[in-house]
Amino acid sequence: MAASAVFSGCAQTGSIEEFFAKKPTEIESKMIIRDIARVRENPHIYNPLPEMYRTPPRRLVMEDGVRMFYFTRHHPAQQIANDLKRLGYKVSQNPSTNQVIIHASDEAECDVIEAYLVRTDVPPIQVHIDCIILERFADVTKDWETSILIENLFGEQITLGEARGTFDSQGRLTDLDPAFPGASLRESKRSTFGMDFGFWRNEGIPGHQVRAIIDILESRGYLKILLNPTLETVTGKAATVQIRDRQPVPIRVTEKDKQPYTLTKYEWVTDTLTVTPYAYADGSIGLKTSINIGSASKPEGVIQTSIITQRSIDVAENRIRPGHSLIIGGMRKSENRSVIRGVPFFKDLPLIGTFFASKDFEENATEIVFILTPSISSGSVHYSEMADMIREKHRTPDYDAILDELVADPLAGDVYAQYLEDKADEARAETIRFEREAQRADFEAEQDRLRAEQTLVEMHLLEAQIEQARREYEQAVAQNKAAQAQAEAAAKETQVQQALISQAEEEIQSAAAAAEAAKAAAQQAEAELQQARQKAEAARQETEKLKARQEAIQAEIESLQQQTQPPPTEQE
Repeated sequence: MAASAVFSGCAQTGSIEEFFAKKPTEIESKMIIRDIARVRENPHIYNPLPEMYRTPPRRLVMEDGVRMFYFTRHHPAQQIANDLKRLGYKVSQNPSTNQVIIHASDEAECDVIEAYLVRTDVPPIQVHIDCIILERFADVTKDWETSILIENLFGEQITLGEARGTFDSQGRLTDLDPAFPGASLRESKRSTFGMDFGFWRNEGIPGHQVRAIIDILESRGYLKILLNPTLETVTGKAATVQIRDRQPVPIRVTEKDKQPYTLTKYEWVTDTLTVTPYAYADGSIGLKTSINIGSASKPEGVIQTSIITQRSIDVAENRIRPGHSLIIGGMRKSENRSVIRGVPFFKDLPLIGTFFASKDFEENATEIVFILTPSISSGSVHYSEMADMIREKHRTPDYDAILDELVADPLAGDVYAQYLEDKADEARAETIRFEREAQRADFEAEQDRLRAEQTLVEMHLLEAQIEQARREYEQAVAQNKAAQAQAEAAAKETQVQQALISQAEEEIQSAAAAAEAAKAAAQQAEAELQQARQKAEAARQETEKLKARQEAIQAEIESLQQQTQPPPTEQE
């Protein structure tokens, strides 16, 4: 009897063939969904790096020097090449293999460059930045729109307000656009909202209608957004969080001989947060932040067309201690807008002025707060842990069968099948986990081998440095001996120079004594010369006296001769 009831129920909803025909489709759909929803792990994550990339730097001796081929370990080839170029080395690079080719003069210079690369090509510091972005928006809108239509006033065809609405087949007005529009000028959808009240009389005869209707609308709303992005970047490299919204901007199009119409253009309004971390040896982290915030604002005027504005904050660096956060807040904006439209004078009348005016009032307030918490990253999450986490998130939750399921499936076939599938998935996951552990062990062994090779390379570099230091020590000892020999020769030369200096000093003293004697003799000769000059002057004066006396005697003789001479005769 129960079987007949079951079959009768099936017959009521459809044939038995249709009922059983649905089952394969349902099973196939579940299989497809289960296959697509299964979390598959990447089997290639433990593939090792090619051997040639892990070998120590190789060298090639050429006619003009030595070429060293170095695969960079932790930094891009361009950065390593630029550092070596600044030191004066000739370097070329191959970005596709992350390799630099260094042109050195000899093996010793290659040893110096390799030691420099071991100390500079070190793992960079990974910085974890936890961002909390709080955005709050609130708005209050109040407006009313007035529609006035008066036909056949006092028996005359006088109309106050243009009938811009729609008419039925009998010519009666069924809808009326506002004569004094409010917020619908800037928001076209505003005309479909609101509550109408007022006076409306229609005599049923076209041209005999009176309407005075006020459409009132008030709205309040708020929006809170909490974003919690997480950034990972190395020190000195920028990380960016970007939020973009499509903002409609109406554009009024006016063409010749055409009715003006409005188009809506969508512009991107973007909020961007860019952070560049710098890790320091004291554990603190510096953050260089750049914030750009876009918004859609309204200018003054009647139409109030939307415009896009952009605000930005740039901070060169903030130093944050471990365990502390940087808060960038105070970015608040409040907009108050109030526009009244109406008929001059009538809109200012008490009470009835409302029927001749409209008002559009809107107040918006926004606030944005950024909270940045930097820390030294502990490293990435292992792939197996990530796969387990995703698998756990997608796992079908356990639940108890409800009454409808018990009635539809009294033997709990679906529950048991799901149980068997869960067990099979757990077995597969356990097998995959064992395989993954084996791959991880192989990978860690490979990493240990690479670290041993790196240690061996460093030991070779240390031995090369020790050998270089020994050669420099021997060279310094040889230079010291040569300097001692030069010092002894210089000492002997100094002794000879001292003897020559002593002999020269004695000769100088003798010359000084001779010069003193010559000076005394010169002074004595000068005195004698002075005396001789005095004597010569006295002799000259005496000579002049004798000469004058001789002249006087001569004159006296001539005078005596004239006196003693007889007078001449006449014959004479």
